[in-house]
Amino acid sequence: MVFSRKTISILIAASTALTAVGCSETVLISNPGTVPPTRVNAIIEVETDHPTDPHTLDFGEVYAGETREKEFTIRNVGDDTLQVQDLELSNNASFEITNQGEYAQLLAPNASTIVTVAYNPVQDEHIEGTLLVASNDRDNPQVPVRLLAEGLAPAVDVSPPSYDFGNLELGCVNQVEITISNVGRAPLDIFAIYFEDLADTGELTLANGNPQVDGDSDGDGEDDIDFTLNPSESTTVTIHYTPINVEPDSGILSVFTNTPAEPDEGTTAQQFGIAHLGSTNIDEYLQEGNNSTDILFTVDNSCSMSDEQSALAVNFASFLQIVDALDIDYHLGVATTDIGDGGQLQGSVPIITPSTPDPGGTFSANVNLGINGSGIEQGFHNAWQALEAAVNNVGVNGGFLRDEAGLRLIMVSDEQEQSSSVMGWSPVDYIGYYQSLKANPEHLVVSDITGGMTGCSGAGGSASSGSDYVTGTNMTGGISASICDPNWVSTLSALGWLSQSFADTFELSQTPVEDTIEVRLNDVPVFVGWVYDSALNAIVFDVDHVPENGDGLEIEYTVLGDCSD
Repeated sequence: MVFSRKTISILIAASTALTAVGCSETVLISNPGTVPPTRVNAIIEVETDHPTDPHTLDFGEVYAGETREKEFTIRNVGDDTLQVQDLELSNNASFEITNQGEYAQLLAPNASTIVTVAYNPVQDEHIEGTLLVASNDRDNPQVPVRLLAEGLAPAVDVSPPSYDFGNLELGCVNQVEITISNVGRAPLDIFAIYFEDLADTGELTLANGNPQVDGDSDGDGEDDIDFTLNPSESTTVTIHYTPINVEPDSGILSVFTNTPAEPDEGTTAQQFGIAHLGSTNIDEYLQEGNNSTDILFTVDNSCSMSDEQSALAVNFASFLQIVDALDIDYHLGVATTDIGDGGQLQGSVPIITPSTPDPGGTFSANVNLGINGSGIEQGFHNAWQALEAAVNNVGVNGGFLRDEAGLRLIMVSDEQEQSSSVMGWSPVDYIGYYQSLKANPEHLVVSDITGGMTGCSGAGGSASSGSDYVTGTNMTGGISASICDPNWVSTLSALGWLSQSFADTFELSQTPVEDTIEVRLNDVPVFVGWVYDSALNAIVFDVDHVPENGDGLEIEYTVLGDCSD
């Protein structure tokens, strides 16, 4: 090879330079006039099915509990290998890459891969997220993919979530209406509404005013309901607060629904309340010996009753002797078992009193009714007619009944009671009517002189069953005596003793807080022998503890608030 002088000079210079730095490598030196080689690039392209933005993945509306998947494509539009280095989700856990590890991470030029993203909402939401695609694209190392979705779920709102009834006066009542609403965008199923009075005193209660609430038929403490509220619909329930003491009270309403991720205790609302005592009242009474009793004998006047009427008349002195000894202020009348006479009290002196001349002789005359009455004995109904006439102040019966007096009915018959054919009433119905005439139903006592449950036969004669009369006697604590027993003296004596009716019921002027009632007899506290009857709003003494004549009675109590203002 032949080199020019110039070329040799360049080579020598180069050689000399290399030797100067102590290097022995051979270096290829390009020709200064040539063009540098072209750089190769991996270029990423991301594409979705969005009509206007290929970098947006829109899932649309998805109901909670459902899953919707969408795909996007990663493509290499460069001339070098594209490396998909990472897919990173941000902002919301409702999105998930479902083919993680399955999409291609190395893409040759013009190659592509599919990434699948799932949306699974757990609440009602408008949600946006971002998925970052990281690659070795030098110009766009991270490409964001926008994620859009509408999660449609039911959402329950219980309002008010907390309510304070305040400090009520004991006896006042209050209530709050709780609204249960579906504030989501999917149907809300309500499975149960449960209320717990935390003190377990019954002061806070759930009132089922909603027709969709069917009550607790299976006894599990939860109302048996299953209904649906569409979006924006609501229903209501009412909590009643009726304090019975001055201790704090609280309750919790729990609503169980298909709301996603609902707490184990459901969606709850809590209520609070307390009460305080009101004013004190003292009622004073004097037992004035008002031992008054209205006594009605209803006597069978059919053809079989001649001897019995005579026995009653002859032996009545024993009854009157006891009544006089007890100093009873009596009204005494006689009615028949024949409803044809309208229940009119019999005799020339229809109402016998202690001031009637010869009350025993007058009664004997009144009770000798004769035996021409109807053979269909309807004693209960004729007693009803007699008392109705007295209540309405009709004819000779007017004035027989007194409000403050006890009422004693004595039924005398040798036949079964047959009043049911008149108004369709049973013996229980008639007894209920008689009791309604007294403020205290216990002031009515029915007794019978009949054939008893099965009929009887004896020295005094024979009789059919008087079981209906006996029913009335048993209901009111009276005396049931046999009409076949010739010894009417003992029977009438017992009935005389039973006629006593000192005041045993003392009506209060105001409604009390029951636990605060204190009874004092002649200034001495009394703790036994009496009860408070809320139906009568009265203190009722039992027979062995009735205050005696002249006794002073004080009843002190806290007044139950009525909150009328």
